[in-house]
Amino acid sequence: MGKRRRSRSIFTQPLDRSIFVTYFLGGIVPLIALGLVLHYHVFPTLKSDLPMTQAMLGVIGGVSLLSLASFFALRRISLGAIERMKSDNLRLKNILAVSRELSTSTHAQAVAELSVASALRLTSAKLAYLMMRPSDDKPLVLVESSGEGAQGAFAANESLLRELVEASIGNGVATQVRADMSQGLGAGIAFPMISENGATGALIVMNPSDNEGDFSLEERDALMTLSSFTGVNMHNVELQDAQRNFFAHITELLVSAMDVHIDGRMGHAKAVAGLSYRLARELDLSEERMQNLHFAALLHDIGMLKVEAKHQRSPGHFQRHPQVGHRMLSRIRLWEDVAPIVLSHHEWWDGSGYPEAIEREDIPFEARIIAVADCYDALIRPGKHRLAMTPEQALKEIRDYAGRQFDPAVAAALERLAERGEIPSSGA
Repeated sequence: MGKRRRSRSIFTQPLDRSIFVTYFLGGIVPLIALGLVLHYHVFPTLKSDLPMTQAMLGVIGGVSLLSLASFFALRRISLGAIERMKSDNLRLKNILAVSRELSTSTHAQAVAELSVASALRLTSAKLAYLMMRPSDDKPLVLVESSGEGAQGAFAANESLLRELVEASIGNGVATQVRADMSQGLGAGIAFPMISENGATGALIVMNPSDNEGDFSLEERDALMTLSSFTGVNMHNVELQDAQRNFFAHITELLVSAMDVHIDGRMGHAKAVAGLSYRLARELDLSEERMQNLHFAALLHDIGMLKVEAKHQRSPGHFQRHPQVGHRMLSRIRLWEDVAPIVLSHHEWWDGSGYPEAIEREDIPFEARIIAVADCYDALIRPGKHRLAMTPEQALKEIRDYAGRQFDPAVAAALERLAERGEIPSSGA
């Protein structure tokens, strides 16, 4: 973090004016008062004593010079303190901003990239690396690097950097190295990344040569904080990945159970999820919303697992499944945002759907997408007492009900996909 050049001109900053006013009132005014007293009351009595007069004038001049010197010393000290305070505040602001960014990162690589980039932004370092050990029995791996020539410098000094990181992880404290290395990496520090599982890696910062100087105490504190944030967030994203994998497997099991349990719907959930994804892309949904839509589409009929097979075609029992599915999913934190979509996927655009008879934009957009995809797949899929429709017939059916059952915008998106040949032609 480069230092900005500070202007030394008097009165260029509000602080200068404050210091001068204080100095003037506390130093100059008393001197002027003393001079006036001497001029009118003392010097007239010393006209015949020239040495005494000169001595007193010298004392006044010396005091004045000393007072002026004190002013400049006070100004220098005050401005230095202000500059340090501004620098500390800026560094704290940057650290808090990095902390927010790290906490919202959902993938390990994103955390690693942000960490090394922030290390260069927060300090005077020219190169930054993040090394981690995948597990206790695995060697250290370079996860991410940043800075001009970082890859070449790492390749030339890999063994030394590994030793530095091993020492940092083993001791659990920042470890410094200074050496005349082949790529001129004269000074560097490794900061251990400590999480609930202990130190699993280290953040390393380097300067190209000894001419760059050591890292300041403030920079070290910032880097230690950054390495701690990185370690915690790496641990968090690993837990999130494990949760996502777990729920993905659970979702597959539930989809398989629905395929077996719901009569004539083998493969329906996956087909609806696939078409919903295409519609969402066509309608420019964000990645986060598309992820929720994917799970909602796979699990939109999960409430049917609570409906006995003999009652599946009974409207009274069938129409309960959105509410039952909503209750099942809303209890699970990872699926909290999915539950309202499942609840509303049988609502109609004109308000005549179920279970809550809401209409238009009150229906979650993802639920409106699933409604179209669900209907289209059901129409092109052979039923127990009917033949499957052709894609053209199914599209006409949805077109006819756009503005009544379906959101016209979603129905139009399905038409565009059909024109490009991007929708299934069979539900079998």
